[in-house]
Amino acid sequence: MPAPPALARVTPTADDDGACAPGWLPHFRGLRAMVAVAEQGTVVRAAEVLHLSQPAVTRALRGLEDVLGFALFERCARGMLPTPAGRILTERARRAFSELEQASAAITMLAGAGRKAQGQRFAAMVAPHLLDSLVAVAEQGSGPQAGHKLGRSQPTVHRNLAELEHLAGVVLFNRTAFGTRLTEAGETLLCGVKRALASLAVAHEELAPFGGRPTAQVRIGALPLSIGVLVPQAVDRLLSACPHLQVTIVDGTYDALVQQLRRAEIDLIVGALRPLGAPRDLVQEPLFQDRLMLVARAGHPCLSQPPRCLAELVGHAWIVPLPQTPARLVFERLFRSADLPLPAARLQVNSPAMVRTLLLGSDRLALLSPLQIEAELRSGQLAVVPLPGLDASRTIGASTRLGGSLSPAVLALLDELRAVAGQLVPVLHRCATNPVREPAVEAS
Repeated sequence: MPAPPALARVTPTADDDGACAPGWLPHFRGLRAMVAVAEQGTVVRAAEVLHLSQPAVTRALRGLEDVLGFALFERCARGMLPTPAGRILTERARRAFSELEQASAAITMLAGAGRKAQGQRFAAMVAPHLLDSLVAVAEQGSGPQAGHKLGRSQPTVHRNLAELEHLAGVVLFNRTAFGTRLTEAGETLLCGVKRALASLAVAHEELAPFGGRPTAQVRIGALPLSIGVLVPQAVDRLLSACPHLQVTIVDGTYDALVQQLRRAEIDLIVGALRPLGAPRDLVQEPLFQDRLMLVARAGHPCLSQPPRCLAELVGHAWIVPLPQTPARLVFERLFRSADLPLPAARLQVNSPAMVRTLLLGSDRLALLSPLQIEAELRSGQLAVVPLPGLDASRTIGASTRLGGSLSPAVLALLDELRAVAGQLVPVLHRCATNPVREPAVEAS
């Protein structure tokens, strides 16, 4: 067999109508044929399952192998056995079609009775050019803008949307004077489509050793604590070990990042875990316990006359974390466990940078992790106020999708996050036992 060509040939690929599919979508027909042959063991039985002729299945499979540049099956007397590359791609394609099947089942339930047959047909018949029109309209908000992004005419995009709705059997779009918006069913389908595309994107990364240029990407959703030390150090270590890797870091609120994670727009969320548990479709992995401490500007009266107990601080001006965040829950628990009224929440801030600025310019107090203000502690601009009996901690960790199969690059990032977290634990311990001392966070 000749040397396999670069996988760049399959990114992106023209579909049957000449349109260019987004991401890694070589041929759905070939992928379906591959999965069926892998499950049935022969082309004959696969053709029966797919309700296609044997030559049609053979052509679809060979077309996929031609695009990839390497064999997916070994032909032998016992039938068709997947090669190592074939096993990888089959598993990812199976996951992708499963996501589409689950999404079609969900929108069938939203539509009510009488749509079951259409829902079952969706994953088996939908084409890539229909899916990329869905994604483009969702992102751009209108048919003309979606067409411009895809390099297609507006009538073509609208025709694709109409075909997609017919195949799904439900209304997916609301067309108004202000643009095209997804219905509840459309949003549900979009999540499944993006997860399916993400599964195929992972396959592109995993197939690189079989003849492609090494490429990988990691998309991180970063909550406030993780931005300061944890994620930057882990990413630096990962980029040093993987020069071909592309990393994207997105910050935002927990709710916004969860929505992006569900849509597979990011691969994981790093930051404070939810103490009451993650949503049922996410998995939380604790990395370390972050100890929050009482922080004030240099020269604050509480530094010259440290408080003897928490009760002395109720009347002070505080910078309070946002409601429903782990830091806010720790703040409220601290006062309630001491049978004290909560300080007036006149100033609620989520951004660490904004908290630092407000502390430096006032006599306000805040509960912060020393990891968030490491530079200001080193420079002496901010200081930890000793407070006897202070017990305020939260769990920092990573959240991923339940049932999602993580790419090698994401697994490598999790290893680096664990390693950096292990280095941060003794730093936090020193800060807790000797809060006046300026912490020194070691560089990796």
